[in-house]
Amino acid sequence: MKAQYFPGRTLARFRYLGGKAAGLLIFGIFLMLSMLVIATGPEAAPTERAEREWPVSYREVTPVSMAPTIQVYGKLETDQSATLRAGVTATVAQVLRREGDWVNAGETLVQLDDAEVLLAEQSARAELARAEAALRSIRNDHQLAQDLGLHHEAQSQLAREKLQRFESLHAKSMIADAQLDDVRHEATERAMVLAQHQSRLRDFPNQEQQAEAVVAEASARLGQAELDRQHTDVRAPFSGRVVALDVAAGDRISAGSALLSVADYAGLQVRAPVPVDVAQQLRRNLDRGKPVVAATTIAGERLGFQLRGLAGEVKAGQSGIDAFFHVAPDSVMALGTVVDLTVALPEQSNVVALPIHAVYDNNRVYRITDSRLQAVTIERVGEHMDEAGNFRVLVRSSELGRGDQLLVSQLPTAMTGLLVRPTLAETSQTPALAGQWSSW
Repeated sequence: MKAQYFPGRTLARFRYLGGKAAGLLIFGIFLMLSMLVIATGPEAAPTERAEREWPVSYREVTPVSMAPTIQVYGKLETDQSATLRAGVTATVAQVLRREGDWVNAGETLVQLDDAEVLLAEQSARAELARAEAALRSIRNDHQLAQDLGLHHEAQSQLAREKLQRFESLHAKSMIADAQLDDVRHEATERAMVLAQHQSRLRDFPNQEQQAEAVVAEASARLGQAELDRQHTDVRAPFSGRVVALDVAAGDRISAGSALLSVADYAGLQVRAPVPVDVAQQLRRNLDRGKPVVAATTIAGERLGFQLRGLAGEVKAGQSGIDAFFHVAPDSVMALGTVVDLTVALPEQSNVVALPIHAVYDNNRVYRITDSRLQAVTIERVGEHMDEAGNFRVLVRSSELGRGDQLLVSQLPTAMTGLLVRPTLAETSQTPALAGQWSSW
């Protein structure tokens, strides 16, 4: 069978072969041009990459002796306050001071109506006068009885002597029996009268003692009445501030009712909890007779405080022990005020004060030697805050010597061997950081 000829298919094959040939031609031309550029281009010399220098600040080491400080928050209170109560049942006549008022010791605060106690005092005074008069009467009777006793003894003696005479005459039959009986009866009566008088005389000391007891009782009632009258004038027991007022003029109050409360400002103190380990240091200083001082700034005035004592136990809900700092009497300060205290701890030797960002991982600083960093392991001794509020970390290390340059910049890439460009830091640029308890 004779093959058939298809012109369209042949044309398509020629187009395909022509496209491939054109692509190869273009690629060859591009390759030749690239080789020509490389062959005729200038030869570049290799460059060395320079190590980066980090600009940092440093300070020269000067180890000194310094007292670490701890910042604690306490509340102003007083070690004693008095709730004044009514000593008598009476009506409130005047209230002379209000809550928050400052009062001086001995100053009248509340005046009670004294009409009732004056009547009671007059009655007690009259009862005392009556008892004293009764005692004087008994003493007069006693004196009279003593005087009459001499006469009774004399009459009884005469009666006995008369009886003896009549008995002698009767024995001689010179008188009748009836006469002797009359004389004997008279002598017996005289003896009875004398015995009765002597018995009464012996009872007078008992009567006087009873009368004296009545006088003493009446005198006590008078003293109580006078004391009640004094209770109508309620006075301040000490200088301080009225912290509570419970009555008003016109109130009828009974004995024992609360009138007002006064806080003693001579016993002002700041109660501030401190960590247990810090409390041990403070107690050791107190036992050795070393003063522990604290300071704060209130209304722009720098105030000092001295540690008075420490509590003996950790109270429930607290992680520290209460410390009591004495406050000088000040009529301006209000009880309950929260006070921010900076407490000085026992002094430490050979320490260096650094800004907190100069300490890395709490146990490392960097020394600059020949413009390169070198890590130095340190002991974190404590913290210190000066009067201007500048916060520093106190560190110590046997590897640090006077004149060493320490990195004080905050450098996240700090590591041993890092190349730096050091600049001496200005001492006035000190960040003020607020802290509470020490974290060391």
